[in-house]
Amino acid sequence: MAARHSHAPRRGGSVVGPLVVVTLAALGWVLWTDNQPDEPPTPPPAAEAPAPAPQADPPYIAASRPVEMYIPSIGLDAGFEPNDCRAIDGAINPATLNLACAYTAPDRPYSLPGSNAEDIVVIAGHTGSGVEAVFDKLYDGSADHHNVRIGDVLYLRTETSGEAWLKYTATDLHDPVKAALSSDTSIWGEGATPGRLLTISCIQPPFYQQSVRNAVVGWQFQGVVGPIEGAMGPAPAVPRG
Repeated sequence: MAARHSHAPRRGGSVVGPLVVVTLAALGWVLWTDNQPDEPPTPPPAAEAPAPAPQADPPYIAASRPVEMYIPSIGLDAGFEPNDCRAIDGAINPATLNLACAYTAPDRPYSLPGSNAEDIVVIAGHTGSGVEAVFDKLYDGSADHHNVRIGDVLYLRTETSGEAWLKYTATDLHDPVKAALSSDTSIWGEGATPGRLLTISCIQPPFYQQSVRNAVVGWQFQGVVGPIEGAMGPAPAVPRG
């Protein structure tokens, strides 16, 4: 029982000694800590980077009929017929020499141009042999080569775009024989191709020979821009027929 210190403690070193040791040890700890160099202040937390400003939605141009097409690199500026391209015997045949046209039909999935066109946009125009025509500048029949180059820009203004323009860049060039055009998947793709546009014209060979090939340029939509300089402005009025 004595080992458990059940009796009152006696006065003497056995009790006071340990208290003094503890007190001195505590005092030493205080002196030691008081003599240490101040610790560097804790740096404030890094400021958070400001959140990026919300991006504005890109301009939306509803699908509608084109009224003007401009290709600066070749100086082509074309107005448009107000109706669908005429088709004769299953072939696109614009009604006028001096205006282009957009082709849509109940049995075709082709779209009118817009910022969210759901499928391919088809634009056609005549070239002339001995007379001037709207798409003469697309292809050099005498030298037998495209005047458009990959990366060239096409601007298209529509009934709903106001002073804004749909911007496209040239991605692929073709010159198929006319009989093979409709089945060429390198031109039309094998499914829906949103954002793709085709310009289609005839290749006029030299010396007034019969045209047997088409000049086709594939273009890809890049966004909405404008207004732009150099275009002719509103297309001339054409009576609807």
